[in-house]
Formats: sequence, C-alpha cells, structure tokens
Amino acid sequence: MCMDWRKIRYNKKSAKKHGWEPFWFGATKFDSFLIKSIKEFQREHDLDVDGLCGPATYRRAYTAIENNITNTPENLVQDPENYILCNGEKVAIEWDKVKIDPIKAGCYKVVASDRTPTMIVTHWDAALSAASCKRILEKRKISTHFVIDNDGTIVQLLDTNHIGWHAGIRSVNNASIGVDFSNAVYEKYNKTYEKRGFGLRPIIKDWRVHGRKIKPFLGYYPAQLEAYSALIKTICLHYNIPLQCPLDDEGKLKTSVDKEAAKAKFKGVVNHYNLTTKKWDTLGLELDSILKDIKDK
Repeated sequence: MCMDWRKIRYNKKSAKKHGWEPFWFGATKFDSFLIKSIKEFQREHDLDVDGLCGPATYRRAYTAIENNITNTPENLVQDPENYILCNGEKVAIEWDKVKIDPIKAGCYKVVASDRTPTMIVTHWDAALSAASCKRILEKRKISTHFVIDNDGTIVQLLDTNHIGWHAGIRSVNNASIGVDFSNAVYEKYNKTYEKRGFGLRPIIKDWRVHGRKIKPFLGYYPAQLEAYSALIKTICLHYNIPLQCPLDDEGKLKTSVDKEAAKAKFKGVVNHYNLTTKKWDTLGLELDSILKDIKDK
C-alpha cells in the first residue's frame, strides 16, 4: 500500500507537469486502479511495466489520445525553404521542403559562441506528426534540432549551434545534433496514416536490438529517407562530421550500445539505441547503407 501511495503521488506530479488525465488510461482518478491501467498500457506498448506515467509512457499515451481525437491531416509546409540554420547562418541544402519552426525557450541550452558538433543522434518521435512532436517536446521541456515529417518536410526546431536536450546523456547532448523521424512506430497507427493521406507505412520485421528480437513495427516513408539523407549530408559537410556509424566486429551495422558513442567520443552518425539499452530507436534504419550512398554520390 505504501508503494501504491508513492506511485499515486508520482502520477499526480507527472500529470500536473505534462498535462495528462487519468481517463487517458481508462481511469477516473489517481488511485491503485490507475496504476493497474497504466501497467496494462505499458505491456501493450512494450514499455517498462511500473505503473508510472513517466516520459516514455506519456509520449505513447499522447499519441494514442491524439489518434482517437482526430484523423485530420496537419500541413506544416508554409513557404518552404531550401536551407537550414547553423549559428544563424543559412546553409544550403539539396532539399526543397524545409520549414523553420523554433521551439520555445527553456527547452534547450543557448550557446553564444560557435559550437562544433561531432555527432548526429537519430531518433523517432513516437508521434503522428512533426507538429505533435513539437507539442510533446515543449510540454516536457526538452528538444531536438530537426524533425522529418511524414511527407518528407524537414522541420527545424532549433539552430544547430544551440544544445538540444534529446540524447539523455549530457556529454552527448553537448557534442551532438538531434534528428527525429516522425513515426508513431506501432502497427495500429498505420490506418491513421492512411486516413490522413500519407499512405501505409512499410512494416519492418525480424530486427534485433540489444540481443532481443523486436515485434514488427512501422518503418519510414521513402520521402523521409530521402530528406534524412539530404540533411545528414548537409550537416556532415558543414561541420566536417565523418560519414560513419558504429559497426560490429563483422563490419555490419551495430544494433547495440557503442561505448565510444555513449561517452560522446564517437565522431559520426549514430542511432539512439547506440547510447543506451533503454532505447531501440531508430531500429530498421539502415544507417550504414545510407551513409555509403551519400559518399558514393
């Protein structure tokens, strides 16, 4: 009972901070039933089952609620640009759908002097759109530099000179740029994407991360992958970041933690799962092949 009280208190604080309600999980108040309901939700979404609505659970729940409320498309593209901002400088990119949409102050660390990132960390946002991703980040007071929307629009939330709070490791945040794919991940959301006019996402199967097999999940739209390649190429050229990613002993894409990356000592492009066993994004992204293609062009 004492443990339940602690969890109830945690969930009340979490709800106040992030703006969620017990009904998100089929409950009516903050009690033991809510804890049980959250656990059921966590099991369904392959999350740590503890009955606490922490950041990961909140993000999945937000996407589930949004999916139930609306199926109308969100069009972010207004006056698309063909540049990104690096320390206030307009850096040209070979992609014609870029939008600058600054995230709120207080979600990142302002850097006045020139910063020289040495790493790009790739994520997925577990949201249905870049707009939803931004709302979630602002509620949680964290940030990423770029979100690649469903139609391939690159949405820049933060000048690359500033430090985004995206990796969960301070030293990595200080040394890196965050790039997110908008992707709700779970198969049940594919119908929503189709209703919104984006078409069905590919289903990714038979991938393993940290030694365990993952259930089938949603992959990436071709337009997103093209936009990602253009963005990675631009950032790496501008900051002289090597076009390389962590590889295993056989020279294949490493789908586990890379000690050098986790210590912010790796120079190149990594997936979030290369930093911690608690993450599995962006599984299914063939980063080694993408970087090779960029080099060959």
